[in-house]
Amino acid sequence: MFKCNRKTLMAAGLIAAFACTAVQAKERTIRFGTDAAYAPFESTTPSGDIVGFDIDIAKAICAKLQAKCTFQNQSWDGIIPALHAKKFDVISSSMSITDERKRAVAFTDKVWATPNVLIGKEGVDINTTPEATAGKDIGIQQGTTQDKYASKYFTKANIRRYKTFEDALNDLKTGRVVAIFADGGVANEFLKSDAGKGYVLLGDTLQNDADKDIFGAGTGFAVRKSDKDLLNDLNKALQEIHDDGTYEKLNKQYFPFSVYESK
Repeated sequence: MFKCNRKTLMAAGLIAAFACTAVQAKERTIRFGTDAAYAPFESTTPSGDIVGFDIDIAKAICAKLQAKCTFQNQSWDGIIPALHAKKFDVISSSMSITDERKRAVAFTDKVWATPNVLIGKEGVDINTTPEATAGKDIGIQQGTTQDKYASKYFTKANIRRYKTFEDALNDLKTGRVVAIFADGGVANEFLKSDAGKGYVLLGDTLQNDADKDIFGAGTGFAVRKSDKDLLNDLNKALQEIHDDGTYEKLNKQYFPFSVYESK
């Protein structure tokens, strides 16, 4: 007959504790919120799945943390309030790291950075200078860093603001605006598509150092300031996917250029 003594009970307790810890690790879930109307970084498929570069980066991070990812579609104008309301744990939605936003959320290390561009029909005479945009109808997604830049520098342009980039594209196609000022990665996705035939980059691109106060230091994932352990875990996993080549592999799947090295 098996006899239990104190050492046996202690050993059994340790085994149970380790087993419990392992189960908890496997059951960890990180909830991501994203405005899924910003391809190729985040968008929805016809079946409703949320996909994109930011989504794949988040999934790679979760794999390193042995955590389950869930993704929730959230409109851009309410995404920070939704984070604070604990509807999700992380914003993974092409959010530029700026001093203004740092007052509301805590950012991970840089996830990516791309230049800012004007796109429009081939042959349109316009560029990213204040003089060239004067009197022109320019489409911009509201609340973005491009919106802030245009408000500061395109002071004589007729700025039309849209809830999503897709809404702005619709008006570009119908001629309500002559150009859209947008993130270069999103613009590139449109230009290489069938719908983008006949449209081009207009004028010079603007790197983030054109106004660092507005464009910040690239984009990052954002968490509540109180979630310091989660932030540390995300940064550690982000570095690991750089080190093992996962990041570079995903980059090549989506872009013909490095989205990390851009200024």
